[in-house]
Amino acid sequence: VPNGERFLPEMTGGIAEEHLHRYALAAHLTKGMRVLDIASGEGYGSALLARGAASVLGVEIDRAAVAHASSKYSSANIEFRCGDALKIPAGDAEFDAVVSFETIEHLAAHAVFLTEIKRVLKPDGLVIISSPEKHYYSELPGHANPYHVKELYGNEFRSLLGGIFQHVIVLGQRVARGSLMFAEDGRTQRSEEQTS
Repeated sequence: VPNGERFLPEMTGGIAEEHLHRYALAAHLTKGMRVLDIASGEGYGSALLARGAASVLGVEIDRAAVAHASSKYSSANIEFRCGDALKIPAGDAEFDAVVSFETIEHLAAHAVFLTEIKRVLKPDGLVIISSPEKHYYSELPGHANPYHVKELYGNEFRSLLGGIFQHVIVLGQRVARGSLMFAEDGRTQRSEEQTS
């Protein structure tokens, strides 16, 4: 694995659980859609999405990973292509949803990346993207990641997304025997029992 950060089915522990929960959420939100998975690695996450999506295109820059994904996760509704996240090998407004987990921090040209996502996304499409919080992944002792080119603080990530996409919701994720996702601004939703 060239960068040591591929999401693989044999992974265990907190990071694996975080990825599984992200893909589970994305799979739920993209049922019946045409989905693009950017930086699909060896195809495991794309295969999870393909269980409910109309179709999934996994794009990955590493040719060996694309070859592995194509042979291991072969089905009628999934395809893998070699390509750069800054020049996605797909047409304009081709996808209902774009998924990209833990990719943006590996790129220096964040705005180019997001603009390219917007190009391939239908006007009413959905983007589900994750990025590590710079404070936790770079500034705490022992947490620097040599594979990350340009990490973002939460407010930088929110601002960057808001400058390119009209509607943005940011969720935080923490591991707690699995993981939790919650509104970053601290708001919580009341349950049906509480509101009736």
